[in-house]
Amino acid sequence: MKILTKDDIRFEKSETGVLNCRLKDGTVHDHLHCITLFPLTLPEQFISVIKEIDQEIEEIGIITGLDEFDEEQIQLVRHAMDERYFVPEILDISRLKTKQVIRGHGFDEWEISTDRGRKIMYLFNPRENMSVNNAGVVIITDIEKNRYKISDLEKLPQGARTLLEEITM
Repeated sequence: MKILTKDDIRFEKSETGVLNCRLKDGTVHDHLHCITLFPLTLPEQFISVIKEIDQEIEEIGIITGLDEFDEEQIQLVRHAMDERYFVPEILDISRLKTKQVIRGHGFDEWEISTDRGRKIMYLFNPRENMSVNNAGVVIITDIEKNRYKISDLEKLPQGARTLLEEITM
């Protein structure tokens, strides 16, 4: 495992929007991906810089933290991670409705507002598809395997918190 510091790597965006880098020794790597190894608990630490060639993955190295990089470099890495990890933040839950399908089995329809707009999502058994990590972040996985997060329950409107409490009790 090679640790990459701000002196070891310089990120660049190609004209076509592809992330590339130049290493201290002059080596250039293109078509890179940045994967955070602990996306929920340490989203900006321990970031693996990889490239995929014919379904083979080559790790260039690991960035232990973004805090030592300049703002332009941080933004390039964050953008690369955002492209890879699409996890909208739930800002409000305006409606929760249970729909019966067959013999008492059904799903819940959630009307939510996220940081990326309004959405209707569907969940089978919310208790099984909601989890809370050590940092208190709630992760919800819908029936299409899309993930959503609630970073701080206290920031949700009271009505949304009440709806969550009703389904988790």
